[in-house]
Amino acid sequence: MGNEKRYRKEREIREVDVKDQEWGSDFIADLVKAYGFDFVTFNPGASFRGVEESIVNYNDNVPKVITTPNESLSVSIAHGYAKATGEPALCILHNVVGTLNGSMGIYNAFADRVPIVILSGTGPMRKSKRRPWIDWIHTAQWQGNLVRGYTKWDDQPVHIDGVADSITRAYRIANTPPKGPVYVVLDHEVQECSLESPIEIPNLDKLMAPSRMGADPDAIEKAAEILVDAELPVIFVDQVGDSRAAVNSLIELAETLGAPVVDKRMRRYNFPNTHPLDLSGTDVYKNADVLLAIDVWDVDYCTKKEIGITHTMTDQIKGEYKIITIGTDDLESSSLIPEYYAIRETEVSILADSELAIPALKNSIVERIGDNKSIKEKIQKRAQKMGKLHSKQREEWSLAIKETWDENPIAPSRLAQEIWEVVRDDDWILENGRLAYGGWPHKLWEIDEFDQYFGGDSGGGGVGYGIGGAIGGALAYLDSGKLPINLQQDGSLLQFPSALWIIGHYKIPLFTVVHNNHALFNSTNHRMKLAEVRGRDSSRERALIGTGLDDPITDFAKLAESMGVSGYGPVTDPEELKPTLQRAWDEMKTGKPVLVDVISQDR
Repeated sequence: MGNEKRYRKEREIREVDVKDQEWGSDFIADLVKAYGFDFVTFNPGASFRGVEESIVNYNDNVPKVITTPNESLSVSIAHGYAKATGEPALCILHNVVGTLNGSMGIYNAFADRVPIVILSGTGPMRKSKRRPWIDWIHTAQWQGNLVRGYTKWDDQPVHIDGVADSITRAYRIANTPPKGPVYVVLDHEVQECSLESPIEIPNLDKLMAPSRMGADPDAIEKAAEILVDAELPVIFVDQVGDSRAAVNSLIELAETLGAPVVDKRMRRYNFPNTHPLDLSGTDVYKNADVLLAIDVWDVDYCTKKEIGITHTMTDQIKGEYKIITIGTDDLESSSLIPEYYAIRETEVSILADSELAIPALKNSIVERIGDNKSIKEKIQKRAQKMGKLHSKQREEWSLAIKETWDENPIAPSRLAQEIWEVVRDDDWILENGRLAYGGWPHKLWEIDEFDQYFGGDSGGGGVGYGIGGAIGGALAYLDSGKLPINLQQDGSLLQFPSALWIIGHYKIPLFTVVHNNHALFNSTNHRMKLAEVRGRDSSRERALIGTGLDDPITDFAKLAESMGVSGYGPVTDPEELKPTLQRAWDEMKTGKPVLVDVISQDR
C-alpha cells in the first residue's frame, strides 16, 4: 500500500528549434511540442488543416496523431489520458460541427474535473476570405459560446501574436485545481498566415500552474479537535486520487484516527481496498458523529438515499453529526449545469488542496493526541472494530458469488472473479470498470496500488466514455510494462464502436471484456422500478422496449476482428469463461489488443 513505483514516463518540457518556422501553424505546432504532449487526438477537419499539416510534416508527427472517427471519442481519449497521467492532455476539434460533436466529451471532462487543452479551428472570421456556403455555416460569431457553460475558460486570439498567451494561459488554468477542460479557438488566418520571422517559445517552466493552496492553520486546528473528540469519525473521499501524495497521506490520516474510509463513487484510486480501514460498500457511516469529506463535491450523495423512485431523499446517518469539508470546490461556483450541488451546513469548511491539507490535519491530530492514553485506546479499539467489519464484508462478498456461480447467463460477480483469477499475478491496471459488473471488481479484486486504477466512468455519466477513457489510459502506460484492462459495458461500446478501429490500427495492447447484457440497463432498471411503483407491467421483457439491444444481440468479437482486434466469444457457457479469458490474456501479454465478448446477466 502506498507503493511509490512509477511506471509511466513523466512529461518533460522539450527544447524546440524554431528557426524553420514559416507559418502561424508552425509556431502552434512548436508550442504544443514544447509542452511535451506525447499524443494529440482529433477527427480531421479543414478548419484546422494548418495545425494538422504542421504537426505531421513540419514537426514529423510530434505529438503523435491519434486519428479518431468521432470528436466526442477524441475528447474521451484525452480525458482518460489526463486521468492516468494527472497532467493535461491535448485534442483538436473541427470548428462548429466538431465542437458540437465533441461537446458531450467536454462535459464529461468538466464534471470529472479533468484537465484537457482543447484547440479548435474556425473561420475564416474575415468575411472576405470565406468560401461560399460552407465557411459561413461553420463559422460562429464567437465559437466558445458553444461550450462556455462547461469549460473552465475559453479564448479566441485574432492574431498569431496572441496565440502564445492563449495556449499558455489555457494550460495553466486547466491544471489549476479545480481542474477542467479549456478551449482555444484558432482562426484560419492565425494558422495560415506567413511569418516574417520565427516566434520564440516562451519559458514554459515559468508559466505553469501556481503552487498548491495550503490550509488555514486555525481551521485545521478546529477540525483536528472535532475529529479527536469524535466517537466515530468517517472519512468520505471522491477525488483525493488526483494526487499520489494525497492518497499516501490519507492512509496515514485514517490510521492516526482509526477512522473508516468510504468511497462511494470510485472515480479515482483514493484508498487501497485491502486496507482494514476501507469500509467502502458498507453502511458504517450511518452511525457517524463526524463526517470528514475530502475532495467530495456532493456530500448528499454520500449521506442520503432515494426512497423508491419518488425523488424523496432521506438522510442515512441516524443521529446528529458534524460535517468537515476539505477541497477546492468553492473556487468553481458557476456553470451552465449546477454542478456545485446542494449546500450543506458545516462545522469547518477548509478551502485547500488536499495534498497539503491532509498531512497538516494529520500532524495536528497527532499533536493533539499527544500521550493521552485514553484517546489512544479509543482510537485503537475503533481501528480494531473497523478492521473486523472490513474483513467481514470482504468475506461476505466472496461467499455471495457462490450463490450465482453456475447461473446462465453468466453472473457479473462470476465474471469479475474469473477475470481476477486470470490477471491477479501480473502487473495490471484497471482503466475502466466502476459501473461494469455491478461494482464487483472493487469488491473482489485487490486494488492496493496507485498505479492499479485511475478511475471509472466519467463524472458526467455520458454513455460512451469508457472505451475512449480506456484507450487514453493505455496510451499513457505504453511501454511501461503495465497490462491495461477495460471492463466494458455493451451499450457504451455501441456508442463508439469505431474505437475498436483505433485500438486495432495503432495496435494498442488493451484487454477488453464486454459485459454484454444486451440492454441499456440503467434505463431498463428505471423503467422496471417506475412501472412497479405505478402498478404496471414491471417485467424486464416489457422494459426492454426502447432500452433493449437484443434483436440482434451484437457479436462484439466479430466486430473487433473486423477492426484488427483479436475477438473471443461470445462466451455463453460459464465453464468456458475462464479458459477463454486466459487465452485472450495470454495473447494480450504478447502486445496485441484483444476483446472478449461475454453474454451476461444485468449488473
